[in-house]
Amino acid sequence: LENLSINQVIVRNLDNEVFKLLKLRQPYIPKVSVAITGTNGKTSSSWYLAQICKINKIPTKLTGTLGYFKNLKKNKDSQLTTPSNLDLCQFAYSSKKNKFSFISEASSHGLHQGRFNNFNVDIAAITNLSHDHLDYHKNYKSYVKSKMKLFNKILNTKGIAAINSRLKNYNSLKKYLMKQKTKIITFGSKDVYFYEDDNLYLYVFGKKYILKKFELLNNIKKENLECAIACALAMKIDINKIIKCLSKLKSAPGRFEIINYKKKKSKIVIDYAHTPDALENILKSFSKNKFKPSVVFGCGGNRDKEKRKKMAVIAKKFANKVYITDDNPRDENPKIIRKVIKKYCPKGIEIPNRKKAIYEAIQKLDINDTLVIAGKGHEKFQFIKDKKIKFDDYKIVKNFIE
Repeated sequence: LENLSINQVIVRNLDNEVFKLLKLRQPYIPKVSVAITGTNGKTSSSWYLAQICKINKIPTKLTGTLGYFKNLKKNKDSQLTTPSNLDLCQFAYSSKKNKFSFISEASSHGLHQGRFNNFNVDIAAITNLSHDHLDYHKNYKSYVKSKMKLFNKILNTKGIAAINSRLKNYNSLKKYLMKQKTKIITFGSKDVYFYEDDNLYLYVFGKKYILKKFELLNNIKKENLECAIACALAMKIDINKIIKCLSKLKSAPGRFEIINYKKKKSKIVIDYAHTPDALENILKSFSKNKFKPSVVFGCGGNRDKEKRKKMAVIAKKFANKVYITDDNPRDENPKIIRKVIKKYCPKGIEIPNRKKAIYEAIQKLDINDTLVIAGKGHEKFQFIKDKKIKFDDYKIVKNFIE
């Protein structure tokens, strides 16, 4: 820059040089670092893991969609699931001996854009893989490739991989990790998994533990808990200590949050489900025999357009009453988004105003019914064109029923 009165240092790679300065100021890395990726379940799995650590008095920092936390006490909000490289390192590293373990959500955007550059993790986990963010990645193969960077670029050579046996590419990922001589913990089968008959059991490395006074699990919670347990074991937390705290674990805000509507003996579920896979899973979780839950949902603007048809077909198949409304339309015309959903889910009732849609859905609830309000979860705002409007699904439901 010409005519600048202060000294300038010209560098080839700004991120690398800033990281060198950061390391001078904060030279101590976390005691243990964990990164969790996947299409769905990153937030829930990391939240369960952070609770296991807190109950067992392990100082922990957590960053992800819900913000920045120290021992689950919120420091600040986060605009990104995976923060910028500088923000990530500043939060994780310390100026004096680091007593904290560090847990982070690793998004496909974050991995692709190098937000974990200069940051190796000790434990890498993957929850699942399905259709998402194809507006950015262009195709599913590219999306999966970005996720796999966690294992082939970010995970320490002596690190541990926690992988879900339900993954379609489980065998190829396992083969790659074995070739790299990476230690693997498989959850969902083999190393860590739940089993139900009249009781609930947890199998860990071939040993069976009965879980008393523990409610039977839906598939989503089961999968996310298995991931958290696998990561906790990789952190060398004793299995008996893990089991003791399982009944105390709570869902993350906006993830499977259940509000009991006593007037109609019904459940209202707030969930972040904004992908086809997540929407199908949560609707199936509350289906039994011929009973199907109802759903309020929309799709975000300026995002992956392919999933609108898929989510509409899923709502048509797995929901009883469907209320089509606005999510975060952003710069797109919300009417066009709703029109696509309505085309593939003709039984859907179109109510553009999200608040009115929620009210209408609650009013039309039958006795012993279930309503899923999907797509926004923990979010506190709705984005319409250049407006950022205060909007909280949970608060709207609570205010209405009270």
